[in-house]
Amino acid sequence: MKNLQLFVGFTCMLIFLSCMEDTVTVDLMDDGMYHDTLYVRGITGITYQTPPQLGNSTLLYFGTDSNGFQNPFALFRVSSNSITTPVETFASLNDSTIEIDSAKFILTFNEDSITTGMIFDLFYFQEGGDSIFSESESNYLNITENDLNSTYIGSSRLSQKEPDSLGTTSFPTLSFNVSEILDSFSDTSSENRNLTVMIKPKFKLDGVFSFKSSESGFTYAPQIQVFTHDTAFVDSTGDSVVVDTISHTFISTDDLSIIIPPDEIDENPNNISLGRGMTYKAIIQIPELDSISIPQQAIITKAELSFFYVNDTSQSNFYLQIHPITDSVSIAELQGSLLDDPLVTEPSLIAVNLSNNGRISLNIREYLQLHHFGYIQNQGLKMEVANTVSPFNTYSFYMSNLDSLAPKLIIHYVTP
Repeated sequence: MKNLQLFVGFTCMLIFLSCMEDTVTVDLMDDGMYHDTLYVRGITGITYQTPPQLGNSTLLYFGTDSNGFQNPFALFRVSSNSITTPVETFASLNDSTIEIDSAKFILTFNEDSITTGMIFDLFYFQEGGDSIFSESESNYLNITENDLNSTYIGSSRLSQKEPDSLGTTSFPTLSFNVSEILDSFSDTSSENRNLTVMIKPKFKLDGVFSFKSSESGFTYAPQIQVFTHDTAFVDSTGDSVVVDTISHTFISTDDLSIIIPPDEIDENPNNISLGRGMTYKAIIQIPELDSISIPQQAIITKAELSFFYVNDTSQSNFYLQIHPITDSVSIAELQGSLLDDPLVTEPSLIAVNLSNNGRISLNIREYLQLHHFGYIQNQGLKMEVANTVSPFNTYSFYMSNLDSLAPKLIIHYVTP
């Protein structure tokens, strides 16, 4: 209950601060307002690493990246209820009046054309139960292909339909025949019943190829398409007539591609790094924040926290998640590759990285305003890239003592 109250209070405060934007703009036009700017230095940061989590990604990956990231297989858990009308379950398809014509597992390629004739295999877990993987917790450290007692079902080559009469093209797809496992999907009496399958490349892939995940929406989500027709018996001889042909779609509700980061890691203690595949996260500490003298009634209009890229100065804009840390941080607890993230944080403040001449700028006004009002303590900020960023990109920034490259915080505020 305490955590819920903190979450609600913090969220309400963010809404309040967001709504203040127009008020602050109007106040700036008042000649009676006092404007001031503060420059804060001495900002420090460290990088720490947790296992990669790609469960909330809109894409699934296969193959090996040029930097050494491996993506050996992906797992899918299918819903037991169809999203099409009439709503069916796998169990209801066992009705004696329903004849199953075909059942295909469909996986949609993320590009609109085929670059190579890739072949993939699909596997099923006959005795695995339905807790083989967790989209939010499974990673290469706690699940490997050798751990999975899988059964080969079939293969599929990436293919694409011809454009229709209007010239409209569709995305290439993999289409696996899964008719033989529908009985297992519909067997509600089995304690080990599961709705999970695995897909992996049949041969080594040169490069990384992406497919759409369940987070991409219903249209392109991984799915099982079942085509059936109903029959009605008209006499005791067993003669029957076909009543209707229906398509049933069961989408994947959980899917995850396993990513294995490269063994060799080039770390520089004078820099911080961020990345999804390496799962680099950073803690930013602003030690002088508590000693800054800002009038109690002041409104912070802008707080620009800036860093400089170590190498690439042409990185495109990307989203960062900034989480205010709510508990003290022990640097000793953050050494090595951690199994879990030990930091306790408030809900994230989403920030856009505005890249310009090798420098990124983040507006952390909400965080400083909350600290100024006494709603949070200065325990630091946890910083990580958002799930829209490619897992194969790593972003490094200087934490140098050199004034020209050191992180800086510029605070603008107004007060009556």
